[in-house]
Amino acid sequence: MSEEVRKMLLEARDLRLKQRYADALEKLEAIEKIAPNLADLYALRGDIYLAPRRRDFDMALQQFEKAAQLQPDSPLPKFNLAEFYFVKHEFGTALERFTKLTTDFPKLPMVIRHLVHYKRALCELKLGHRPAAEQIIADNFTFMDDTPAYYFSKAALAFDSGNQASAADWVKRGVAAFKPANCEAYYDAFKELRWVPDLDFAPDAAAPKKP
Repeated sequence: MSEEVRKMLLEARDLRLKQRYADALEKLEAIEKIAPNLADLYALRGDIYLAPRRRDFDMALQQFEKAAQLQPDSPLPKFNLAEFYFVKHEFGTALERFTKLTTDFPKLPMVIRHLVHYKRALCELKLGHRPAAEQIIADNFTFMDDTPAYYFSKAALAFDSGNQASAADWVKRGVAAFKPANCEAYYDAFKELRWVPDLDFAPDAAAPKKP
């Protein structure tokens, strides 16, 4: 990747984070003319089409599949495809793909590995398989981990039981132990499951930060 393309890609990502989707897509179109075989380009474009306020499933799937074709040995495009089915609420397919990720790539970095197992647990809950979800959580997470997976998994179990107060408490505890940026991917899953409002993640400003 040339320095020019790298800079343009960073600009496109920044535009996506600011929800300036049209500008981001225009930037990606310019990148495609220079580097048409760049997997990151299609992954980001797919992410934009999957964004809640954009949501074009057909276009998102095309982009994610293109990225996977360009990076057949990378776990990230496969994660995006699993996430695509999670967002579509096709939990059986999402579960299969997330589980395959853990077997095909057993040495995923903890940050990604925990997110994959977390999504597996959520899929099991939505499929009505609570004991399986509880087993995933017990096998993979503890409060000593360096990710918020344990806290948000406990929140998910509470949401599944209809205990909103307990779920909110687990979320607050997770945010108190980790920086908000490290919790967003976990909290966003609750938005997709419609367990919380589709609002920007705004944790308690008074929550203590992890030392």
